[in-house]
Amino acid sequence: MTDWSAVPTFGRNASPETAIVRPSAYGLITDDRTRLAIVRTPSGVYLPGGGIDAGEAPEATVAREIREECGLVVQLEGWRRMAIEFVFSAAERTHFAKHCTFCNGRAIGKSETDPEADHTLEWANAADAATRVTPASHRWAIEQWLATMS
Repeated sequence: MTDWSAVPTFGRNASPETAIVRPSAYGLITDDRTRLAIVRTPSGVYLPGGGIDAGEAPEATVAREIREECGLVVQLEGWRRMAIEFVFSAAERTHFAKHCTFCNGRAIGKSETDPEADHTLEWANAADAATRVTPASHRWAIEQWLATMS
């Protein structure tokens, strides 16, 4: 069990009493050229991933989200980091404390599922990906992953 009080935090916790905890998982997924997958959406650029469904392990979330967002099948590996990102959703008019689990892996093929229409998969070297992703926790995760690769 993760002690979420001991993980790095990002964003501004403007409403600690009302921030809703949203468990999330994201993948640092490489291709055969060791480029990272990033996803462009109408709201920004992210590592592929999203909300963890009830009873779902973070790795299962990453595999599912990458299939849905990118149309890829992945093989996950053993690297893992956790962080909290505080965000405000204007659409939902709600503050969230996203409890993020970051996992690594590699793309091993295309899925039979078409990717979401408003999500565009892009491949970037890790240093470039770190400057392009929108959330600070995603930049941090890429930097952490890069540090273990050197």
